[in-house]
Amino acid sequence: MDRKWWKEAVFYQIYPRSFYDSNGDGIGDLKGITEKLPYLKELGVTAVWICPFFKSPMKDNGYDISDYYDVNPEFGTIEDADELIRCANENGIKIIMDMVINHTSDQHRWFQEACRDRHSKYRNYYIFKDNIDGLADLRSNFGGSTWTQIEDGSWYFHSFAKEQPDLNWECEEMRQELYDMMNWWLEKGVDGFRMDAVSYTHLRAHETE
Repeated sequence: MDRKWWKEAVFYQIYPRSFYDSNGDGIGDLKGITEKLPYLKELGVTAVWICPFFKSPMKDNGYDISDYYDVNPEFGTIEDADELIRCANENGIKIIMDMVINHTSDQHRWFQEACRDRHSKYRNYYIFKDNIDGLADLRSNFGGSTWTQIEDGSWYFHSFAKEQPDLNWECEEMRQELYDMMNWWLEKGVDGFRMDAVSYTHLRAHETE
């Protein structure tokens, strides 16, 4: 039998904000997770799935990421993330990160540059159209249209909130940047990813034709 650890692991999902507050500010944090790793080990947990703790304006509880390489300040620092990964490894607990690659925050530098300059390479990282005739009735998962107009008159597509512009998975350069980012986290010692809303990367291609 080809045994895989993730088929036999005992998973525990952690929403950082409400898990454990290590500094008394009323918000759970990465140091709080690290502090409770021995307790989770005693419970028999062998893997933790951690909801997004990336830098984010928190329009959708962290599922709107503005920087994949940084930690939202209310949860700690990148050094705290490194310590969490190290201590989890010492306790025999795998780390699975919630990874959102269907969309970014509208505060991500890619999207900010795409809106500022329609000739920027980042324009192709997202789905922009100058005319949405025949597409305007598409509804987002959070209600309202899937299309939002920006100052230059063009429209961008979002499967969820308008603050979460969808990425264009037909753009090879964008895909490679995401692969590089995920490998960066794997090299830090993360064991895998839970891919949020990944099915929408396929559905969108048909919806926006």
